[in-house]
Amino acid sequence: MERNKGENEQIRIVVWNVAGIKNKENEFWKYLGEFDVVGLVETWVEEKGWERLEKRMPREFEWKCQYAERESKKGRAKGGIIMGVKKGLEEENGSGVKEERGFMERTVKRKQRKWRIVTIYSRSMKETKRIIEERVKEQEEGTLVIGGDFNARIGGKGRRMEEQQATIERRPTKDGIENAEGRELVSLVEERGWDVLNGNCIGDEKGEYTYIGSRGETVIDYVMVNEEAWDKIEEFKVGERVESDHMPLEVRTKGREKERSMKDVKRKIVKNIWTEEGKEKYRARLREAKYEEGEINEKVRELSENVKNATEKKEIEIREKMGLWKNEWWDKECREGKQAARKKLRNWKKEKATKEEYKRARKRYKLVCKEKKEKKRIEEEMKMKGIKTEEEVWRYINRERKKKGEIVSDRITMEEWRKYFSELLGGEENRQEKEKRQHRVGEIEEITREELEQQLRKLKRKKAPGRDGIQNESWIYGTEREVDRLLEIMNGVWKGEGFPQEWKEGIICPIYKKGEKDTASNYRGITLLNTAYKVYAMIVEERLMKEMNERGALPDGQAGFRKDLKAAFDNVERDLLWEYLRKKGINEHLVTKIEEIYEETISRVRVDGRVSECFKTYKGVRQGCPLSPSLFAAFIGDIEEMFRKGQAGGVVVGKEKVWSLAYADDLVVLAREEKGMKEMLGNMEKYMRRKKLTVNVEKSKMMVFRKGGGRRKINEWRWEKDKIEEVKEFKYLGYVMNERNTAAAYVRELVKKANKIIGAVWGIGERKFGHDFRRRIMMFDSLVKSVMMYGAEIWGWREQEGLEGVQGKYLKWVLGVDRETPGYIVMEETKRDGIRIEAGKRAIRFEERLIERGECRILQECLKEKRKEIGKGVWKEREEYFERNGYAGAEIERMREGGRAMTDELVQRDRDVQVQERRTRIRESRYNGKYEKIITEELPKYLGRESRKERVIIARFRCGNEERENKYWNEDRIRVCRIIERERGK
Repeated sequence: MERNKGENEQIRIVVWNVAGIKNKENEFWKYLGEFDVVGLVETWVEEKGWERLEKRMPREFEWKCQYAERESKKGRAKGGIIMGVKKGLEEENGSGVKEERGFMERTVKRKQRKWRIVTIYSRSMKETKRIIEERVKEQEEGTLVIGGDFNARIGGKGRRMEEQQATIERRPTKDGIENAEGRELVSLVEERGWDVLNGNCIGDEKGEYTYIGSRGETVIDYVMVNEEAWDKIEEFKVGERVESDHMPLEVRTKGREKERSMKDVKRKIVKNIWTEEGKEKYRARLREAKYEEGEINEKVRELSENVKNATEKKEIEIREKMGLWKNEWWDKECREGKQAARKKLRNWKKEKATKEEYKRARKRYKLVCKEKKEKKRIEEEMKMKGIKTEEEVWRYINRERKKKGEIVSDRITMEEWRKYFSELLGGEENRQEKEKRQHRVGEIEEITREELEQQLRKLKRKKAPGRDGIQNESWIYGTEREVDRLLEIMNGVWKGEGFPQEWKEGIICPIYKKGEKDTASNYRGITLLNTAYKVYAMIVEERLMKEMNERGALPDGQAGFRKDLKAAFDNVERDLLWEYLRKKGINEHLVTKIEEIYEETISRVRVDGRVSECFKTYKGVRQGCPLSPSLFAAFIGDIEEMFRKGQAGGVVVGKEKVWSLAYADDLVVLAREEKGMKEMLGNMEKYMRRKKLTVNVEKSKMMVFRKGGGRRKINEWRWEKDKIEEVKEFKYLGYVMNERNTAAAYVRELVKKANKIIGAVWGIGERKFGHDFRRRIMMFDSLVKSVMMYGAEIWGWREQEGLEGVQGKYLKWVLGVDRETPGYIVMEETKRDGIRIEAGKRAIRFEERLIERGECRILQECLKEKRKEIGKGVWKEREEYFERNGYAGAEIERMREGGRAMTDELVQRDRDVQVQERRTRIRESRYNGKYEKIITEELPKYLGRESRKERVIIARFRCGNEERENKYWNEDRIRVCRIIERERGK
């Protein structure tokens, strides 16, 4: 039965080692009929056999066969691949099938989305890797799915690396063994930034066996996808069939249901308008707003109403066209220009206008489009240049790829949501209200206008508002009159006029985590609070931190063994927190104002516009509140004092002894020896019981640092009755540490991240900037290099080949040259600095900042300790950096003592050394010996050309790609030039 074209965007794929396709029963073929794309390997079908078999294959598919081959006259043929694509799925005309021994690709389209689906049968991973690298070019991957029998075992390697992953984890799998073929496969996956679906995807959470036969149970069949495809995979399962020892691998992509109409899907939303015109109208209306005297709740309500009424709004009709792209720069002016040009064209054909009039109108239209496009590109460029963190990088990429958050299940009722979050946050239905504390008002320092304006400047745009719907922009773009009114309200609260009812309420929005989507506990909640309250809380937090720092309420460690506190913010006992703040001598009025915030906290759950009944919470600090991290830090601020009294464990750093390091609800505990650590754990168990906090043992890890090689005793670590896993590396605050205290694990992680990001960034660049060389380089610096630089203050002294390779790969894509082109030629041609230049600069600046400012006593002591490790570890890398640039470490120290800042000078020297090294390699290279004669001091002018085709041709000739003699690794007959080859052919 044929499908209607475009009936359903969802694609179902199955890849299966069938161990021979002949004599399969009807149920086998019925099973395959459930899929849209079928990839079968080890079919054992030879050319003659296929001629007969093809006629009997299911007619709803278009079938292609790669014949099995005999290694000798005796026995059966080995290998063979058959792929089928259901009729109704478009194939690319003329390029739908690509194949090589053990490799077959079908390129299919569902609506406007093109999928590259590859089936693999591997006999040697080195050969398979070569074929994949040649057949699947990185910059042309598209939406890629690769599956088949790789005859490789990767153990727990290949865990998907999430955008903000906290720890290094093994991929769930029932086969923990890794072999040489598996290591080759993992290397390919990591180099290309791909993800293995086995054990990483919904449907195969445990990493099921894919081969169950006489040789045991293993996982040797895999499906891999690139980053573009990952977001579009709904489910991956290892099927349950008995026709072969291998299990089928089933992939289902995300897609709309069949009954969904192909017409535009329309919905209306009301959007606040913050254009220049919108801001002017907003301010003008605010100037006309009236304010009256009243009690605190009336003032808050009046201000909120005035702000909302003044905001410029627009009802927007969202048209979700299936698979169609819209030029973001296209607007009314472009549309009118196009209409004018078309009108002139019609009139010209009717002889009502001249040809020149039409050409002028068309030229004007083209010019308008060009200007709009360039304006949009400048906006995008500025937006990208403002990106600083990895989180911002992924937010930008996901927005550009139209990646949406996981849809919240509609099978969970609002009452179930309310009950789940009420229990999670310690809500109680019938609790006797405590008698409200009488706040003593003595000498009170009012909230100043300067304090308020300082916090308003910190507000970020485009953030979700609380229940009142007032965005941060309302305060950012407001008038002096509005700010004065807000200040008046805040001082009223501060002086004891009451706490506004609107500020007590938070809206919880469920966000899917993992597991079954129809279960409420598989979601976490983010709480949205009213923005006016958040500004007030920011001022209170600023005052609290000032007091705590003045009174030493936070040890240096508050800015080993890593503990993860389970739902820490939700479990804080408020009475214990107030007690600790008073014990540390925090201003009584400040404490009572914080207490006032927590006298009554109200929550509601919102899902798809529906809002639940409210519930009150009496435990924990408020999620989404600027005060919460500081309050939690205060709550566990005495943990260092507890360790100090116990005297067990800890590490001596110079003149200081450190027991713990904490950030938010992550805590690291340190000790020099096993005995000390176990004593610390015992003390900490008592501390956590007293604070009524729970440790998440599953996420807590133990790591033992060691210097030498060889085997060591594996210790058993426990928290109460539960065992704590000992690991060789873990991630803390984004940095990967390993047991040998080297940067190798972290740099490896950076390379994987960077490979994943450039795969996502390349397509965005093609769409936004086309072949604009300067802007494509800017994209790399803003979106890839910015992520690669994280932690350079630690590892930046040494050149990291893996990171240099990532930049080299991207530059080769931009130039359009072969992957074999030497990196030193590519870097010279593009006049790019190596990653080592910026990394070294950051390492020097960090060190000089420590010396000049002395901001953290512990860091100062750490630097002194490092100075003792001459010729070892990071200090050795530092010495080698200085020597490479013509200085000795001792000489640098003397210059700094004399007040001379060395950063700029060292960076320039490193840049000069880099150029010398490149040109020496170019001069001595066997590849493209002529390149030395065409080196330019500035960026070659051809790279500024608009035509990519011209640029690529010039780049390939300049970089030696078009001269066969440069490929010295090939045989002489292959290196003969084309003209001689043709003459010999004649």
